[in-house]
Amino acid sequence: MLSNRYKNWHEFDIIVSDMKRLTISILSILGFAYVQAQTGPGDSTKNSVIVHKDPRVDLLVNKENEINQEVYLSTKHTLQGFRVQVTNTNDRSKALAVKTKLLQEFPDESTYLIYQSPYFKIQIGNCKTHKDAEDLKKLVNKFYPADVFIVPAVIEIKPGKDDEVSQ
Repeated sequence: MLSNRYKNWHEFDIIVSDMKRLTISILSILGFAYVQAQTGPGDSTKNSVIVHKDPRVDLLVNKENEINQEVYLSTKHTLQGFRVQVTNTNDRSKALAVKTKLLQEFPDESTYLIYQSPYFKIQIGNCKTHKDAEDLKKLVNKFYPADVFIVPAVIEIKPGKDDEVSQ
């Protein structure tokens, strides 16, 4: 039955198990060698990716960027700055009259009617620096020599065409 070499079944099972491992190892090494042979050194696409896309995709991306830029430029943005406060009264009609006159005299400047009970405050300008507010105050003082002063405020800025949209 068993040859004289093997003294018992256990020893025979160990030998068969070792042979199975050896066979599997040899087949694995040969398999890896075969796979390596599929990508030879002359293969030009080894370290690169080729993307095939419709050229209209670039047009859509550019159009979306243009729309995002337009939306960004059309929205109001705020930062801490200064305004010139022209009047502080509890008479609403007087406050509206001052605002109307400011709009006529300074059409390029924004004017604001702020109600803090019981007072109506009229402020003008969106000045980023205190110096800009000082310059505006000098101009406003020609029409309103009294009670004109600079106040800190959250101002509205409209970004220019030079500003970039961060993506």
